[in-house]
Amino acid sequence: MSFFRSETMAYYQIVVPKESAWNVFNEMGKLSMVQVVDMSPDEPHVNRPFYQYIRRADEVISKLNVLEVEMLKYKIKNLKCSDYQQFLERMSQYTKDINQSEDKWFDLIESTLDEKYSQLIEQIQNLEQICVRKNTLFEHKAVLIKSKEVLGPTYYTKGRNVAINPQIGGVPDQQKVVQPLYNLNYLVGVVDRLEANRFKRMVFRASKGNAWIVLSDIEYSRIDASLESVNLDSDKSASKNLEKQRTVFLIVYTGGGQDFLRAKLNKICDSFNCAKFVLPDDPQLLVQKTLELDLSLDECDNLLRLTTVKIKELLLEYAQIQPQLKISLLEMSKLLMVKEKALYTNLNYLYQKERIYIGFFWAPKHVEGELHHMLHQLSVSQGNTSVGQIIELEPPEKVLTPTYFKINEFNYVFQEIVNTYGIPRYKEINPGMFAVMFFPFMFGIMFGDIGHGGVLFILAFLLVKNSDTLRKLPDFAGLIQVRYLFLLMGLCALYCGIIYNDFMSLTWNIFGSCFENVPDSEETVYIKGCTYPIGFDPKWYIASNELNFFNSFKMKFAIIYGVSQMIFGILLKGVNNLYFKDYLSFIFEFLPQLIFMCITFGYMAIMIMLKWGQSWEDRTDKAPSIINSMINIPLQGGSTEGKPLFDLESQESLQQSILFWSFLCIPWMLIPKPIIEVFQHYSGKKHDKKPSKALEPKDESKEALLPMQQGQKSINQSALAEELRLQLIQKEKEKELKRKQLEEQRLKEQAGEDIQPKDQPQQILPKQQEQSGGHGHGHEEFDIGELAVHQIIETIEFVLGSISNTASYLRLWALSLAHGQLAKVFFEKCIGAGIVDGNVIVLVIGWPIFLHCTIGVLMCMDLMECFLHALRLQWVEFQSKFYKADGIKFMPFSFKEVLTNQPKDQ
Repeated sequence: MSFFRSETMAYYQIVVPKESAWNVFNEMGKLSMVQVVDMSPDEPHVNRPFYQYIRRADEVISKLNVLEVEMLKYKIKNLKCSDYQQFLERMSQYTKDINQSEDKWFDLIESTLDEKYSQLIEQIQNLEQICVRKNTLFEHKAVLIKSKEVLGPTYYTKGRNVAINPQIGGVPDQQKVVQPLYNLNYLVGVVDRLEANRFKRMVFRASKGNAWIVLSDIEYSRIDASLESVNLDSDKSASKNLEKQRTVFLIVYTGGGQDFLRAKLNKICDSFNCAKFVLPDDPQLLVQKTLELDLSLDECDNLLRLTTVKIKELLLEYAQIQPQLKISLLEMSKLLMVKEKALYTNLNYLYQKERIYIGFFWAPKHVEGELHHMLHQLSVSQGNTSVGQIIELEPPEKVLTPTYFKINEFNYVFQEIVNTYGIPRYKEINPGMFAVMFFPFMFGIMFGDIGHGGVLFILAFLLVKNSDTLRKLPDFAGLIQVRYLFLLMGLCALYCGIIYNDFMSLTWNIFGSCFENVPDSEETVYIKGCTYPIGFDPKWYIASNELNFFNSFKMKFAIIYGVSQMIFGILLKGVNNLYFKDYLSFIFEFLPQLIFMCITFGYMAIMIMLKWGQSWEDRTDKAPSIINSMINIPLQGGSTEGKPLFDLESQESLQQSILFWSFLCIPWMLIPKPIIEVFQHYSGKKHDKKPSKALEPKDESKEALLPMQQGQKSINQSALAEELRLQLIQKEKEKELKRKQLEEQRLKEQAGEDIQPKDQPQQILPKQQEQSGGHGHGHEEFDIGELAVHQIIETIEFVLGSISNTASYLRLWALSLAHGQLAKVFFEKCIGAGIVDGNVIVLVIGWPIFLHCTIGVLMCMDLMECFLHALRLQWVEFQSKFYKADGIKFMPFSFKEVLTNQPKDQ
């Protein structure tokens, strides 16, 4: 019954020597049943003894992530781990096979990785430098080629500017080749392709149109694969990666006295991060320069290939498959470092006393034997040396015991539904057990349809059947976890659809009908003695009062179901009160609440069923209104207005008694409990607790499981625990005193005068004892007014909540009706008319519309709507009757959990 109530937890003290601490916690992490208590939660991590180990582990993990990214870039397969529990078992066996201690893996991985990582980073930097150089050379070559194409041979022709003298006497003078009248200057380079047009506009405005600019895109398809894979994104082709592509520009402007234009153009180029080059003045120099660039590019290609090969060799070393573990070396190293980080994080929770570590932890009571056996095995493996002791203690006051349930793949999702609202208290009845039954059924009531429910059930069944295969796909990981929830939701929707006799707005006439048509009339008559085997008679779907009938039935059924579920919730509250021996709440909360709910809304549900069980044919005028009858109980003293369900005098007498007891229940809930609590407080009979102390060992043989090393002094565990407790109390007192002094100083500065403290600082408990939401009774003031206000709110909330919660269950009726009507509208408007008229065109056009509406609106939107409304009814209307949701979840120190929840997007 661990899913009905949480597992019995115990509070333990652990005392372990420094040299055995790693081994002990390594085994505890594999056990996954221990929650270590942080002894100094306010102390910075940098001041803790194992901070350096955690920092080193983070650095190693960061380096391994760099290697993993590089493997993805070079498409080197990195075999991942699929079963972390199996990895831990195999790792332990592998360590034994190679005769190596498990605690040596940290240093071994770190030292090996440092050398390889330095080599890898060096090669990556070299590769980047070579790529940058090759890119520059390629752009330089592109500039020379594009400039020659644009300028042509006239750029290298002497005296290319020709002046013609004016005619003299009508006879033209001879043409003479003279020196150029204009000195043209050139500025060439490359600019980012996305900035090319803006760069052109800037040059035009700066030169006021006196500069001629030509742009020409570089064809990156000419670059070989090595440059494309390194300099550009590996996942995109060079032609599409516009952010990395460049454009050649050529600016021609006049020189002479316009040196300021040259300076302005150079500033513009610098602002756009342009690469500028120089054009040769001689065609021979141009050819020579082009050949030099080709040789340099070939050299860069060779260096790129060699560097890439070296990088792949380094990465392939970490991609090697470990035969014993079935994963890559990189994955093994990463998992081990994540494991080491979690181990040292929990070691930081301990208190260090010389060479002894002292700490506390929670664990289920049934694992105590496993813990002692684990220490015994470690002691034997280490030559019967001391590995520490575990002693059970009484939990300190004001510490909430964590709640732990045994969870499997089936009930996981239902427990998560409960935990999302709040964690159950320790030993409180677990609402997750009833969510398995109630939640899918409430969804089925709202989503009831044979077709829609059947589709959901089949899809969920396929998820369950192929879960082992689909869980390996990242896109299906979330669906696999909720597959059993969808399976039950589909099954309940299918069942309710059979009861409604509704298949996507169509009915199934399998068993015939209990109504027969009247000849020469549109009326039908009931066949006496006929009972339809299951669900609704199909004749109701063609009746003139179809909507009124289904409205009435679904609304009343929703009320009956809601009232029954709320009464069941109140009964669970009474079970909780008896279990915790809270007889005060049982007598003055549970009993009046149960009586109030049963005699008011429970009586209304009985009236509905009594009215259903009678035939009102030929006397419909005498049929009582259930709503009016309930309203008349408080307003008219229980009068039936002459329309009783059974004997008139008996019903009116019963309703008068209901009125009396329902009003009596309100002061019953409101007055006695706070008065009795006040009396108990001042009489000193409540909350009488003993101080925490170590429990005596029940079995002396446990001490024999922990042999101490010869020559080593035995450790007085009780003395150490007491000394630790006193030191923590003293530390907290000093913190509190310092805080009060700072507060007094602040008040003095604000008021401008000396303010003397009225109270002396009080002794407080250690910090780890204050992390609970419970009410203390040692030094806290007992507030009678707060107690009275709290009881008033509880009473008003229950009385008014009974009405609002009952009305809230009408959403079962509303959503069920809406689902059925939507399905009917979609069918009739899309393909119904085409089927009746035999119109093929309407069917061809309407069928895709009907399919999309069914999938999009009913199977997606309406499914989510029904899910959310069922979730609200489960959380508020049902669970609030017995569930406080203020517990603490048991968070065990588990290697498997840490490895499973490690970030996947590194």
